[in-house]
Amino acid sequence: MADQLSRFFFFLLSSLVFTLSLLQHPTACRAQTLFVFGDGFYDVGNKQFLSGNLVSANAPPYGVTVGKATGRWSDGLVVSDYLAGFMGIPRISPILDPRSDLSHGASFAIAGATVLGSPPETMTLGQQVRKFSENKNKWTDDERSKAIYLFYIGGDDYLNFAKKNPNPSDDQKQALSDQIITGIEAAIKAVYGDGGRKFALQNLAPLGCLPAVKQENGEGDTCVKLPSELAALHNKKLLQLLRKLGLKLKGFQYSYYDFFRCRQFNMYIYILENASGVHRVKMICDVGTAFEKGNAACCGKGAYNGTGCGTDTVCSKPPEYVFFDGKHLTNEANFQIGQLIWSSDTEVISPNNLRELLVLPLDIPVIFNTASNTTGSGEEEEDTRREIHKMYDMGSLEWGTENQWPYQLDSVRSFTG
Repeated sequence: MADQLSRFFFFLLSSLVFTLSLLQHPTACRAQTLFVFGDGFYDVGNKQFLSGNLVSANAPPYGVTVGKATGRWSDGLVVSDYLAGFMGIPRISPILDPRSDLSHGASFAIAGATVLGSPPETMTLGQQVRKFSENKNKWTDDERSKAIYLFYIGGDDYLNFAKKNPNPSDDQKQALSDQIITGIEAAIKAVYGDGGRKFALQNLAPLGCLPAVKQENGEGDTCVKLPSELAALHNKKLLQLLRKLGLKLKGFQYSYYDFFRCRQFNMYIYILENASGVHRVKMICDVGTAFEKGNAACCGKGAYNGTGCGTDTVCSKPPEYVFFDGKHLTNEANFQIGQLIWSSDTEVISPNNLRELLVLPLDIPVIFNTASNTTGSGEEEEDTRREIHKMYDMGSLEWGTENQWPYQLDSVRSFTG
């Protein structure tokens, strides 16, 4: 009883402090700059500038939905493209392209990237952050402080480990995830040191359900246990890290998108719920339409089309698929993820969605990051979100959700005509 009472008074005090802080900040912060870090999920064309060989994503069938291959590992756009559109800024260009317009940020993400060490022709997360630091003077202090810093990284670290260590001990799993999280922490702190304050992180997908992984391990119509287990462990520690940084770093704000929570992307749940042979992904997130095919890729050969994506192995309707090739998502899946990161509720993204993170004042207290964690309830977090919506005229940003489908069509037209 005493513990419950102390929690109640903590939240009451937290809510009062937070509300007072809102009253002191009548002007919302509106980010006009986006920086992107990660691997092939977010790569918008960097790979081609480090590779001595022809990059698959530079040729058909990649880009087939938008009519042109652009170095993106998709039939069309990637998540950061849509987020830039919802923010009202142009799509962010690859940092390694000397022709890039960097006026609204840059993408440092590159296919094959890892946290602990990457093969040739790519950049580790640390190298991406150093590249940002080397170029930071291209943006003002104000632009860097208000910018959104988007991260998705670590998948290849765990897949490489699982391939070399098929039966690791629990201690080995913990040690690996601790190393990777430590690397991500160092990267975030480095960006913070260069002025970054608003961080958006997408956690790892169920890695054992990637078509390429299932096909390589040959375990039938089920996801491979170890990679997905490692991803779940990583995701738990990543959220713990963000909460810790929210308490330690002044002005640190974050948005955490949980890939595991939406069933249209959670292929492990898809397999369990469709054992009867029904091939339609069930959804808990009210976004777009369900996918007809979540078990195999649109493009490729083999039991799950996990390898060999080419013009002679591509499906006729990519929007029906979650995966375009053995490891990367379709334009439609990226679009739906972009919607969820931008405007979803606490079911899949917390403590703020990106639309909310966009307008939070830079010096707002960390109460919003910690109150719900202390009380153990999500109701208080929703109350705080409503306060933000009232104080900062979130209606002015509603175009980012209401006009998403037209924006998607405009994106296609900009490539084809």
